[in-house]
Amino acid sequence: MELTVHSLLMHALVALFGMGSWVSVNSLWVELPVIVKELPEGWNLPAYLTMIIAFGNIGPLAVTLSHRFCPGCISEPWLIRSIHAISLLSSGFLALFWDRRAMVAGEEHSVPFLLLAYLLALGCCTSNVTFLPFMYSFPQEYIRSFFIGQGLSALFPCMLALGQGVGRLECRNNTFNNGTVPHYMQENFSAFSYFWGVFSLLVISALSFAILIFWSTRTKKQLEQEIGASSAQNGGNSSEDSYPLRTPEQEKYEDVAIVMGQTFWTSRNIYLLVLLGLSNALTNGVLPSVQTYSCLPYGADAYHLSVVLSNIANPAACFIAMCVLCRSSLGLGIIMAAGVVFGGYLMALAALSPCPPLLGSTAGVVLVVSIAVVLSTP
Repeated sequence: MELTVHSLLMHALVALFGMGSWVSVNSLWVELPVIVKELPEGWNLPAYLTMIIAFGNIGPLAVTLSHRFCPGCISEPWLIRSIHAISLLSSGFLALFWDRRAMVAGEEHSVPFLLLAYLLALGCCTSNVTFLPFMYSFPQEYIRSFFIGQGLSALFPCMLALGQGVGRLECRNNTFNNGTVPHYMQENFSAFSYFWGVFSLLVISALSFAILIFWSTRTKKQLEQEIGASSAQNGGNSSEDSYPLRTPEQEKYEDVAIVMGQTFWTSRNIYLLVLLGLSNALTNGVLPSVQTYSCLPYGADAYHLSVVLSNIANPAACFIAMCVLCRSSLGLGIIMAAGVVFGGYLMALAALSPCPPLLGSTAGVVLVVSIAVVLSTP
């Protein structure tokens, strides 16, 4: 029973650790309907965020080059601690200074928000090449919990936003009583409180990582003591017979791994890399930058639903993918082709904004929200 409880705790800690990978950037997207009302960039802010997140890939590039030209000079645990420190400091300052402005080239811009958003994006992008390698030091069954935690990094900010009640508005008569004007209703709590909530999620992730480090260190020490005691009982013999032999299955898997390492650039792997590149370009670059132009003409509710439901559908898709795997090259190609068609439709809506097809109809709202949700589950 003790082992079962320990295993459950480990799965929970791994999931909470994985939750901290992208929770800060996902929280920015969900909070857009609130902050665009205060920041001078307005609804151009998603385009700024997309560029900022793209520049955050400098972090993983630097880590990759360091591993390539200076192997062993970077310790994943210490790098993860640095990512947590930067994310915590940035989210704390974001809660305090997110609405401050500064003059740049004669125009007013939200410089503190953009700078702190870049630091958060730098930490999130770098986590892609540090968190998962760290998890390889744990048994394989915990890898799934880590990916579930990454899905929670989108779900938890959505829960905060739903509790906040973002994007609610009503139409009121103007002062001349000859038309209506949109009136945004007050949120249940401010962006200040929301960003402190995100800060709390990052604290939970950092504490989970610290506990994982403590438990793994203690486990290694116990194993070393057991091995030392066993060696002492055997009279200090260190012959080949003192170590367990590898099974034929283990030797076969090791041989397969060596062959795969030698022949990585096969046609199938190149095909899969192209699909992965297209998928990332659509879901993390092109579509988020034009989401306001494709969804906002259908109303604030349509935009709000597309953002929130997309972030909820993503962890659900990650969970389903662990049970239902698609390994067929043809099947993956069909899925990618469907994604390109749906993405092209959203791009066409953005190009035709502010007067896209089916404007003012329920069918248009349902269609744009459904496609946005589908594209969030690549």
